[in-house]
Amino acid sequence: MPEDSYIPQAKNDGAFQDLKRRRANDGHTEFSRRDRVHDVQPASIYSNVKENKPAWMRSADENKDKKYDQYGSRVDNGTLQQSLGVAKQVPTASASTTTVSAKVESFSAEKAINTANPPPPSTTTTPSSTTSSSSSFPSSSSLYLKYGNIGLGGRGTDPRMDRVKRNREQLEQSLSIREHLAVEENVNDEGSQPKGDGEVNPYLHLDVANPSVIHTQRDEAHYRTFHSKISDRENRDINSIVRQHYNERTQQSKRQGRRTMSPIYKLRNFNNTIKYILLGNWAKYSSAEGNAPKIFSVLDLCCGKGGDLNKCEFIEIDQYIGIDISDLSVREAFSRYSKQKARFKSHSGARTANKYNFEACFATGDCFTETVPDILEPNFPGIIDQAFPVDAVSIQFALHYAFETEEKVRALLVNVAKSLRVGGTFIGTIPSSDFIRSKIVEKNILKDENGKFKFGNSLYSATFDKEPPADGVFRPAFGNRYTYWLKDAVDNVPEYVVPFETLRALCEEYNMTLRYKKNFIDVFNQEIPKYFSKLNKSLVEGLKRSDGKYGAEGEEKEAVAFYVAFVFEKVT
Repeated sequence: MPEDSYIPQAKNDGAFQDLKRRRANDGHTEFSRRDRVHDVQPASIYSNVKENKPAWMRSADENKDKKYDQYGSRVDNGTLQQSLGVAKQVPTASASTTTVSAKVESFSAEKAINTANPPPPSTTTTPSSTTSSSSSFPSSSSLYLKYGNIGLGGRGTDPRMDRVKRNREQLEQSLSIREHLAVEENVNDEGSQPKGDGEVNPYLHLDVANPSVIHTQRDEAHYRTFHSKISDRENRDINSIVRQHYNERTQQSKRQGRRTMSPIYKLRNFNNTIKYILLGNWAKYSSAEGNAPKIFSVLDLCCGKGGDLNKCEFIEIDQYIGIDISDLSVREAFSRYSKQKARFKSHSGARTANKYNFEACFATGDCFTETVPDILEPNFPGIIDQAFPVDAVSIQFALHYAFETEEKVRALLVNVAKSLRVGGTFIGTIPSSDFIRSKIVEKNILKDENGKFKFGNSLYSATFDKEPPADGVFRPAFGNRYTYWLKDAVDNVPEYVVPFETLRALCEEYNMTLRYKKNFIDVFNQEIPKYFSKLNKSLVEGLKRSDGKYGAEGEEKEAVAFYVAFVFEKVT
C-alpha cells in the first residue's frame, strides 16, 4: 500500500471481518452479509434453468425459425433478387429512377390483368421459378396491391381512399353549414368569422383543448367584448347577481383577446392611474406602537382579480390581504400573485424589480354581511393577531353594492374601522351622487322604449326603473337602485346610489374623518404631474389623447367623471 494513502481502521476489526470484502479488479471495499461466492447461481423458481425453461423462453427458441413461414419459404439474397426480377448490379441514379417507374407501371398493368382474369389456384410450389405465379414467396405486384396505384394518380381505386375522401368532403360540408348558421344566428361571438373558399381549419377544435394553439392573427384583428349571461335578474338578490357576473367576467377575460384591443382600454388606464395616485398619496406606513405588527399592510376589500397588486408593490407594502365575493376572481388573483412573487430576498434588503416583494393571502367572503375575522381565520389561523390592525383599507368600485340597505353599509364600516390602526386610512372610489344629481337636474336623463329612465353614452349608461326625484336628492338614502352598464366591463348589473353626505355621517360614527374627496377629472389634473415619471411607461402611453396630450376625452371623459375618490382617516 502506498505510504501516502490511509485507510481508517475500526477498533474492533474482528466484528467486521466477515462483512469486509475486496473486489477483484479495483480497490473498492464492498460490504455484504454473506460470503461472496462467484459460482452460486441466483435463486429462482426455475431451479433447473436448462431443463425446465419458462414457457416464453421455450416458445421463443422453438419458433424462432418459423415466424416467417406465413410469408412463404425463406430464400437467400440471390434467390430473392431473381424472384423479384432485379439485376444484381448496382444501378446508377438515373437507371434507378427508370427502373422504379417501369416497375410501378408493370405493377399497375399486372394488377389490372389479375383483376380482370384471376388465375386458377395453384397446386404446386416451385421456389426456384421466376415466372410461376404459384411461388410461395409473394409476387412483386402483390406487395403493393394494398397501397393502390402509387404514383399514377390511382388513389381513387382503393375503396379506403374513397372513404377518406368522402369523410373529408362531409367534414367540409358540415363545417360550412355550421359557419353559415353561426353567422346568421350571431351566437354572441364577435371575434369569429367564417373561413372562405371552403378552407378547412385543422385546429378548429384544438384551441380549447390545447391552450398552446393560439390564433394570433385572429386575436389581433378581433376582440370579444364581454357579455354576461345572467338570467332572471329581477327575481335574484344582489349578491348572487354580482357573484355570477364577476365569475363570468373572470372566465371570459381569458378568451377576449389582447387587452389593448378593448374599446375601453384608455378608460381603464385612466382609472388605474387614479388608483395609483390614491394609494401613493394616502396609504402610508406608520411605526408600530405597543403590540401592533411592525409591517406595512393593506386590506383590499372586494379585491376582484388582483388588479391592484401592482399598485401595492408600487407603494412597497409588506403584507397584502384580499377578500372578494367572487371565488373565481379570488382564484385568479392568487394565480396572478403566485406567478409574480419574488422567491428570494436580496442580502441588501432591496426589492426585486418586476416582482411582488410582499406576502399575500386571499379569501372568498362577503364583507357586507360577514366580519373580517370570520372570513380569514378559518383559512389563516392567527392572522388577526399577527397582521392587524392594518395601515390602509382599500375598496375600489364596489362600495355602492352595500348601499342596498343600511345594515350592509354599517357591517362594512365596522370591518373597516376595526381593521384600521389609529391614523390608518380608508381609501375608495364610488359613483358620484353629485354627478347623478346634475344629470337629473339638467334634464339629461331620458325615458327609453321600455319606460325606464336612462342617461349615458355609447360607453356607459345608468338606467333607473322608476323616475328619480326632480331635485336629484334620493330619500331615503338606501335602496335607490339603478342598472349600470360599462362596455366590456359591467353588463347591466344592479347598483345603488351612494349619497356622499350619508356615507360621511356614517363614517364619523365609526371615528373616521373625511380627508379627501375629488372627482376623477380633478384628481388626474392636479396629481398627474407628480406621478407622470413614476408610472409604468405603457400605462402612461395609454393615456395619450388624440391631440397628443394626456388624459380622458370625448365619451371617455364623461364615463370617468361618473366616479369620485375619497379618503377617510381613523382618528381614535
